[in-house]
Amino acid sequence: MVGVMIRMKLAILRNGSSTRRLVGGAVGLALAVLTVLVSVLAPLESAVSLLAAVLGVWLVCWVAGPSSGSGGDESLRPEYFALEPVPLRTVMAGLLASSFVGVTVPVTAVASLSLFTLAIRFGLFAALVAVVAIPLTTIVVVLCSRVFTAMVGAAMRTRIGIEISAIQSAAVLAAGFSVFMIYQAVSQHTDVFALLWNEGVAAPYSTVALALPSGWGVLAVRAAGEGAPLPALGALLGLLVLALVLLAVWGVLVRRRVGGPTTSPARGGRGVTHVLQRFLPSGPMGAVITRELRTWGKDPRRALELRVALWTGVLVCAMGLLVGMTFMIPLAGLIMVALAALMSLNVYALDGSALWQTLLSPGAERRDVRGRQITWLLVFVPISVLVSVGGILFTGQDWAWPWVAAVLPALVGAGTGLSVLFAVLWPAPGPEPHRHGGSPLAFGDPSGQFTVLFPLLLVCSAPPAALTGLGVFTGNQDIVWAAIAFGAAEGLLLAWGLGRVAYRRLETRGPELLDTLRRGWDATVGKSVEQTGEESSGGADGEAEEERAPFTRLERNLDTLSSRSGVALAVLGPTFWLPLYQGTASLIGVLTGTDQPSWHLPLHLPGPFQLPAALGMLLSGAVMVGAMLRILFRALPERPADARDDDGSESADPEPGRTGTVR
Repeated sequence: MVGVMIRMKLAILRNGSSTRRLVGGAVGLALAVLTVLVSVLAPLESAVSLLAAVLGVWLVCWVAGPSSGSGGDESLRPEYFALEPVPLRTVMAGLLASSFVGVTVPVTAVASLSLFTLAIRFGLFAALVAVVAIPLTTIVVVLCSRVFTAMVGAAMRTRIGIEISAIQSAAVLAAGFSVFMIYQAVSQHTDVFALLWNEGVAAPYSTVALALPSGWGVLAVRAAGEGAPLPALGALLGLLVLALVLLAVWGVLVRRRVGGPTTSPARGGRGVTHVLQRFLPSGPMGAVITRELRTWGKDPRRALELRVALWTGVLVCAMGLLVGMTFMIPLAGLIMVALAALMSLNVYALDGSALWQTLLSPGAERRDVRGRQITWLLVFVPISVLVSVGGILFTGQDWAWPWVAAVLPALVGAGTGLSVLFAVLWPAPGPEPHRHGGSPLAFGDPSGQFTVLFPLLLVCSAPPAALTGLGVFTGNQDIVWAAIAFGAAEGLLLAWGLGRVAYRRLETRGPELLDTLRRGWDATVGKSVEQTGEESSGGADGEAEEERAPFTRLERNLDTLSSRSGVALAVLGPTFWLPLYQGTASLIGVLTGTDQPSWHLPLHLPGPFQLPAALGMLLSGAVMVGAMLRILFRALPERPADARDDDGSESADPEPGRTGTVR
């Protein structure tokens, strides 16, 4: 049975999309090689603490990633084998063995090879200890991830569990947003990278890194290299005992999922919904808003997304105060709005097949989309405005008033429009809300949608930001007021226009969306969206088809994305803003004559080369944006003449070699 489950996992990987695995494997392998290089090239005095800290980061990524996302890779879920006449221990062994099948575990094993390369520098006995420590460390890291994710999934049934999971995810995001502040604060006193490379991690932090399970192998190697065999064997024995304990705990959690119900009751609680309900309009629109408010409060998955967005802004403010750099605090509200859009772009998939109720109600599509947009504004905008205004007043950062006033309305409009449009246009199907079993974290994986939406949010907020910058740096107050008015107008236009496109698409393609939510993308790849829409509607008129052309093209391109284009999009999406930011900040620095280059690369060049380098950065960023737009909106390939049947109708399988159920 164990071999059968391993083959099942291999079949899932073989028949699934390879783009994400390819990109993730390439990035992970590069990071693993860098980890090995740290153990080889760093001075021996600092290599131990540095390697312990780096391996600690690997452990944190393994633990925080799946538990804060979609529950990790659960291609084989324990609930699938609840009715099988197979002993529970066999199911557990098969699930554990299949969890090691994939890209992440081999990449982590490569990173663990850094123990061996470090041990070689200490001697033969340390190398022998490392040979034992490498597999133990890899197994412990994987088991820590599985156990912690299962515990978070069980805790998600309670309010305190949702808060803890949200704070954990928000801490990771806030650290990413605040890394610039932390670097700036520390670099004022010393050269951070030179200090870490030459002296290693400071004593309190290195002690914590070595105390983590990922650091026990480093402890064993160091003890063996220093001629202390008992501490080395003790560290290895500790890894073995910890692996057995984690395996036992994981077995208990799996047993609960296999023997427990596959459905879960809704969470209770009232919150502020009953207070707001008094002020909501009666009728269908008020019913939609009330339903959405209750769903944001009761559904564990929606509640987690709501709290992640809110806690991230709060923690960004806290980190700014902690390091004494408050310039990011007024911008925390903008971060909240952007994360709110990212967290809510999959709301229709989270609701599952409940969409049929909307489709069977005449004219309900428009009210449903507009009601979701209004609810989004009620849930996220007040707290974002409060954080922005409160942050400016508390820190006295008056320079932020025009920037927040101009960018926040545009970002709000883009968020409320793009999130609902993505929910209709490009859902990430997952388990039904009432059938996610023992893991409320189990829902669709919208990482591809994040990659596309994040750049779009930046593009939408760029015009008012650029206009504000022009007014601020030229001292023209009229331009500043024009930027504020432009941001408000842009936000209204984006919210109304994108919402209109979303509900019109729901009216015309609702059955196809419902079919996708019920069966997933893999079961609906037999026909293109254009063909299905034409068959279901009996042929759309030319004017309506022309109006939907850009979005039809976007959906088709995303559905038929090749591996090469997927890799390019996955690389360009998260990184295109870096040259734009570097070029803009460096250009401002050149024009103002700043003497603090910070980490803006063009400002580290000699004077005559700074301006061309800044312009080159801007040009490269524009080229990256153009490349993404070309991938997303490239022209649809014309269908060949032989793709039609003898009677003139289109073939049910327009793309030879692809399999799937025809809609």
